[in-house]
Order: sequence, then structure tokens, then C-alpha cells
Amino acid sequence: MTETRRSALRTMAGAACALPLVATAGKAAAADKTWTWTGQAFCDRANRLFENGQSFAYMVEKYTNGRVKIDFHSAGEIVPAMQELDASGQGILDFGQQCPCVAKPKAYSAQWFCDAPGAQSPIEKIVWYYYGGGKELFEDLMHRYYNVHPLMMVAITAEIWLYANKKINSIKDLTGLKMRAAGVRGEVLTKMGASVVVLPGSEMVPAMDRGVIDAMEYSSLNCTYPVGFADVTKYLYMHPTKSTSPTNFWSINLNKWKELPKDVQTAIERASRDSYLMTLGWGIEQDFVTLKKAVEEKKCEILMLPPEVTKAVDEASADYYYEKAKTDKELARVLDSWKKFKKDYGAYAKWLDFFNMSGDHLGLVKGEA
Repeated sequence: MTETRRSALRTMAGAACALPLVATAGKAAAADKTWTWTGQAFCDRANRLFENGQSFAYMVEKYTNGRVKIDFHSAGEIVPAMQELDASGQGILDFGQQCPCVAKPKAYSAQWFCDAPGAQSPIEKIVWYYYGGGKELFEDLMHRYYNVHPLMMVAITAEIWLYANKKINSIKDLTGLKMRAAGVRGEVLTKMGASVVVLPGSEMVPAMDRGVIDAMEYSSLNCTYPVGFADVTKYLYMHPTKSTSPTNFWSINLNKWKELPKDVQTAIERASRDSYLMTLGWGIEQDFVTLKKAVEEKKCEILMLPPEVTKAVDEASADYYYEKAKTDKELARVLDSWKKFKKDYGAYAKWLDFFNMSGDHLGLVKGEA
């Protein structure tokens, strides 16, 4: 064998031995790569939904072992409030936190993933989202219309149906009622004769205090109590049958999402689901505590929405949804999914009410109060 051939074989053997080392080094480099996402919430730091966002940011960092780091800002610090969804899709932000109803301009049906009169309760919504096709529908909407990947991260507990300073004794009392409402609820109540305005969260308490509006809908009591809703409200109206649930989600710029390795995506999806479930339990706890404060310290009165009003609003809502679905194929898809979910799980829905029922007492039936 010539020296030239021996030299060539040594070179080839050396290269072959180096291949596993190169591959191992490549995997190590990929595993060491980190990403920093900069994003913004639609609310300010005093709002508990911002606190929920901070918790989710912490979970994302922990679930990814620090490979995805979060730089989280409150409303207006980077882009104007309520522009987070568009900004994240355009890449101005890496992510935004908001309610699905803000997607109305491009994806009208996204509002039905938030608070919609007569729709799903918080637990129903979570079950539908993960087991009834809701997650796939929402991801498809957000990918196609906003160029973002959605991550549900807050399940807001059942809303106070209405914070009001005027009593609602009949359907007639809705006519001309000056109220703040947004999304689908605002559309339905407008059709029923209410005088509806859309105000951001920061403007609602001053407007109620000055009498600019007589009523408002916005989230659950655990969220609104710390920012003064109970200070300017006489009546807390509850839905006697079922109050629906808003949600919050993070909209991750789709290009940013796609550049993540599969294992990192899986870890973040797990954080999303855990946050979604955790916030429901946290909200129920805080609703209980803040309800006591609202009644005993702020002298609010808890009232049930009269059955006549309840039935009228729920039926008007259903009529409105199906009428809109005739010309909105995406909404038709959502309602079809609800129909299938109801068929699959409807026989078991009543048992959900027993899972967390207090039975009008805490602890023992007998015993010291």
C-alpha cells in the first residue's frame, strides 16, 4: 500500500470517528439554545389578570428549564392597550395577552371562546376546549387570521352577570339602560334595547361613579373587587341558571412559535393547560373571599336576574348566534362543535353542578355556626 493511500485512509477514518462527536455537539448546542420573548398584557399591573400573566410567564420559564425566558409588560408599555393581538401577529411583540373577543375584527367567531350569553360555564368550556374540538378550532382561527399560536392561560370564573346601580325587575328595565358591555354580550343587549358603550377596564369605575353608565359587565368578582367595582356598585346580579366564562390567552407570533423545537413546544403547551386549570381553582377561591367583602364591607346586594329576563336574554342570544352563523362560516363551525359536544356530554352535564356544591352550608349540617 502506498504512503499516499495510507494517508487517505487515515484521513477518512479520522473523519468517521469525528462524526459522532459533531452530532453530539450539535445536539448539545440545540439543547442549550435559549429564547427570550417580549410581550405585553392588555391590562395594567393592578389588574389580577396581569398577575395571572406573571404566573404563566414563570411557568413557561420553569417548564422549559429556562430555555424560554419571558420579558412581560403591562398595557401601553410597548404598544397601545388592546393592540396586543395585532402587534404579536405582526412581530412587533413576540406575544400578547388578551381576551378572545378582541379578535372580532378579523375572526368574528373568536368571541365565542370568551364570554357569550347563554353559552358555556367555565368547567364546560375547559372540557369542550380539550375534548370537544375547541382547541383545534381556536388554533386554526388564530393561525389563519392573526398569524399567532394561541395558548389559553386564564379560565376566568363565572362572571357577575351585571354590576348595576339600577334594579332589573323586567325586560323593560333593559331598554335604554346605560351600560358598558363588550363582545357578543354587547351585541345581544344592544338588540334588546340597552344603550351599550364599550369602555376599557380603567375607565369603567369612574364612569359608574359619575353616573355616565348605570351598569357594567366585566369579568368575575375576584378580578374586579381589587380595582374598585364594589365601591361604585349597589347590585351584583347573578344568572340563576348558568353564568358564562371569559378567558385570557397568549398569542405567540407564529414564526416565533414554529422556530421552537418540538420538546419546548410540548413543555409550553403543558404549562398552558396547567395554568388554565389552576386559574379556575384560584378564581373560585378568590370569588368566595371577595363576595363576603363586597357584601359585608362594601354593602353590595346580591340579586338573581329575574327568570323572565334570564330566559329572554338566553333565547335572544341563541337566535342571534344562529342568524349570524348563516353568513359566517367560522361561527357555524363553532356552533356545530358545540352541538356535537352537547350530544356527546349533555347527559352528564347536570352532575357537574354536584362536584363543587356547598349545599347552602359549610361543613357539618349540625354544629356551631
